[in-house]
Amino acid sequence: MNREELRDQLLEPVLQCTRLGRQASQLMVAASEVIDHRSRQLRRAGPIPGEAVWSEVALMTREKIDVPLESATAMATAMVPAVQRFWTHAAESMCALGSDSLSLASSPDAEQFRIRQAALTTTMINAAVGWFQLWGVAADIASQGLKPVLRHTKANAERLAKR
Repeated sequence: MNREELRDQLLEPVLQCTRLGRQASQLMVAASEVIDHRSRQLRRAGPIPGEAVWSEVALMTREKIDVPLESATAMATAMVPAVQRFWTHAAESMCALGSDSLSLASSPDAEQFRIRQAALTTTMINAAVGWFQLWGVAADIASQGLKPVLRHTKANAERLAKR
């Protein structure tokens, strides 16, 4: 692995977390618009709300159940292949580290020791990068869970803005 590949692998989790932050920012903006509109609607309704207010309350109540379930399903769906990839990488890394360590220990001369030490170092870096990338995987899973919430919130903001 050259420096550029290592740099890209180390920066990927940072970019994934940045994308998650952008999603969260969009969600906050859209949610504040929805809260503002619904609060104004309830204030204007007075002590006895009309049919439009009650239908909006019913929609809000339904969304409080539907959207979290959709979000949890999206995260669970994204988590299964991510966990499989992680454990595959962890098992491969353990086998490679064991193999390279034994190879290093059985080096017949100084030149072979140097070559095998470099191979072990590369294997250790690859194993460490896999663990570091776990943060990016967590951000991707959270992003998958945030997508349904963001989609519904933006749709509500657009729908309520037309009123």
